[in-house]
Amino acid sequence: MRFTVRPGSDPFARADGTLLSAMGMPGGGVVRIGNTHVLVRPGEVTDSSAMLLGERTIANAGVAYGQSVDVIRSILPQAQRVILSGDLPLEPRQLARALQGIPVTTGDQVAIDPSYGDTAETEPVVVKVEQVIPGPAGTVGSGSVVGTEGDTPPQTPIAQPEGHPTGEPPTTAQALLAGLEHELEILSGWLSLLTAPGDLAGTWGLPSVAGVILAGPGGVGRSELVNAAAGASGARVEEVSLELVFKPEKLLDLVEKAVKGSTGPTVIFLDRLDAVAGDEGMFKSQTGAILRWFLDAVAEKPRTACVLGVSSVEAIDDAIATSSLLPRTLVIPPPDLKRRRLLFEAALSKVPTDGRIDYGLLAAKSAGFSGADILAAIVHASAMLVQSKGDATTETVLSAIGETTPSLGSVSLGELPSYGFERVANLEDVKQRLTEAVIWPIQNPERFESMGIEPPRGLLLHGPPGTGKTYVTRALAHEAGAAFFSVKGAELLDKFVGESERGVRELFARARSVAPSIIFFDEFDALAPVRGNSNNSVTDSVVASLLTEIDGVADRGDVVVVAATNRKDLIDPALLRGGRLETHILLDLPPKEGRLALLEITDVPFADDVDLDQLAEVTEGLSFADLTSLLREAALNVLRTDAEALEVTWADLEVALTRFDKEVA
Repeated sequence: MRFTVRPGSDPFARADGTLLSAMGMPGGGVVRIGNTHVLVRPGEVTDSSAMLLGERTIANAGVAYGQSVDVIRSILPQAQRVILSGDLPLEPRQLARALQGIPVTTGDQVAIDPSYGDTAETEPVVVKVEQVIPGPAGTVGSGSVVGTEGDTPPQTPIAQPEGHPTGEPPTTAQALLAGLEHELEILSGWLSLLTAPGDLAGTWGLPSVAGVILAGPGGVGRSELVNAAAGASGARVEEVSLELVFKPEKLLDLVEKAVKGSTGPTVIFLDRLDAVAGDEGMFKSQTGAILRWFLDAVAEKPRTACVLGVSSVEAIDDAIATSSLLPRTLVIPPPDLKRRRLLFEAALSKVPTDGRIDYGLLAAKSAGFSGADILAAIVHASAMLVQSKGDATTETVLSAIGETTPSLGSVSLGELPSYGFERVANLEDVKQRLTEAVIWPIQNPERFESMGIEPPRGLLLHGPPGTGKTYVTRALAHEAGAAFFSVKGAELLDKFVGESERGVRELFARARSVAPSIIFFDEFDALAPVRGNSNNSVTDSVVASLLTEIDGVADRGDVVVVAATNRKDLIDPALLRGGRLETHILLDLPPKEGRLALLEITDVPFADDVDLDQLAEVTEGLSFADLTSLLREAALNVLRTDAEALEVTWADLEVALTRFDKEVA
C-alpha cells in the first residue's frame, strides 16, 4: 500500500487505523519502508494516506518528506545476534532489554535509552547496526544477543564440517518455525491487537479478550512461535514456568507477579498449562479459580495479552478452554517432513560428519518425532561417535533414530511395514511407477520442483483379487519410510449420521500428524461407490468427505492416498479424475515369469525333485494369493503325512494342485 511520508517522531511510525486494518494490522505491526523496517501504530494523521516518520527513520529508510512510498507489512524473525558499532552506553544484556521488540535492519541508526542500565545518562545514544543475524533484518527478542563485534560470536558463519550443506545452517528455532507462516501471522495479528496502545479493542466496541490458546505436542515449537509473534507485534514475552508448581499458592504467586509486573506491550506466556490445569492436575478446582482470575486481570490490563500453551485443548478444563476471554485456539502440528529435515541440519551443524549425510532420508525415517526427539537422537548418535572416534554417518543417525522413542506416541503412528520391494515378486513396472509417484516426491521433492510439476497425490490399484495390491502397497510404505494406515472400505461406514465423515477426517488428521504417511483404502468400491445409485446416504457423505480431504482443503502435507479395488467401474468417477486418484495401475493375473519370481523368493523349502519352472507353468491362471495358498496347502500336506519331513516334494504339490483344479502334465 502506498503512503505519503509526513513528519512524525521516532521510534514509532503512525498511520490511519483503518488503512492499517486493511493491511491486516489492526493494532499496528512491523512494516518495510525503503531500506528499513519500523513499528507502525494507529494514530491521528493529517490525511488518511499519510505515514508519519521521525527524522532517524527517514534517514534509515532513504526517503524524503512528501514522497509517496510503498509500505509493506513484514513478519521478521527474532534476531539471534545484533552487532552494533559506536559508543555503547549499556552492557550486552541491558542492550537487549533496551531494544526489546524493536525491528532492526543492517545499516540502521538506532537510539539506546541509557535508563536500562546503571548510568546517570538520560539522553538517548544513537548507534549503528552493523549486522543482523540472520539478516538483513530481525526483531530483538528475549533470545537475542546484542553488542559489539567483540561481545558476540564472529560475523562469519561458523566453519561447517566437511560435507555439511553449504551456507549457515538453520537454528533449531528457525527449523521449528518452518512451515508455520500462517500460524505466525494469525498469532502476530492477535498480539498486535491486544497490546496496541489506546485500548484499540475497546475503541472498536469489541468484547474483552485476554489472549489465545496455543495447542500442540511438546517439542513442536510453541515457545518459538510465541517469541516470534511477540517480536513481530513489538511486544516482549514474560514466560511463566509451571514445571515446579506443586500447590495453588505457588501458581497464584507466579501469575499475580507476571500481571502486576507487566509494563508496556507484554505477552504473558503460560506453557505446559495442562500439567496443573488438566483433568489429571493435582488441584483442578483451585487452579480453575486462579486461572479465571488471571484471565480477568489480563483482560483489564492495558497492552497486555496472554498465551496459554497446552498439549491439546482436551487436556485442560472445559471452563478454561471455552472461556469467552480465550476466543481463539491455534494448533501447531508435529514437525512435518520439511521441518524435520531442517531440524536435523540444525542439530548436526557442528557434529563431525562423513560428508554424505542424507538429510531427506533422516527426515523420512523419523515420522512422529518432535524437535526434542530429533535432538535426543543426535545426542545419542554423538555419544556413539565419542566411543568410536569416527564421524557421523547416515547409518549412525538412522541407528540412533531407531533407538529413540517418539514422544508423539499419543498420536497413532500407523504401521511400519517390515519388508520392502525385495519381497515383491516381479512387478517391475508396477514398482517403478510406485517409486516415481510416491518415493521420489517424499525423498527428492526438488526433482519435481525443477520440472515445474506437482507429484501425483493419489493412486488407484485395480485388478482381480489376490494380485498383490495390498502387499505391494505395504512394501511401498517401507521403501518410502512412511507410516502406513490400512483401512478396509466398510470399516469407515457407520449408520449414525456424521460418524463416517468424522472417521475420514480423523484418519487424515492422524496421517498428517506423522507425515510422510500412506493411507491405503482396500475394497475402495465399498467405501466410495457411484453417488445416487444407492439408498444408503452414508456412502454419499463419505464420498464428499473424501473429495474434500483428497483435494487438500485440509492441507494433507506429505500424505499419499492409495486405493485398491477389484471393480474400478463401481467407484464414483469424481474420485478418479486428475488431481485426486489420478494414477491408475493395473495388477493383473501374473504371467509365468511373475509366478516363477514368487516361487524363487518364497520361504517354503522345496525338495530336489521340485522343478520350479514346471510348477510356474502348470499354475497358469493363479493369482499371487492363490499361489501362496497352494504352497501353504502343500506344506500342510507334509506335516500331515510325515512329522519328520522338512521339505515340500513334488508329490505334495500334486496333492495341493488338485484343490485348485490343476493337473500336472
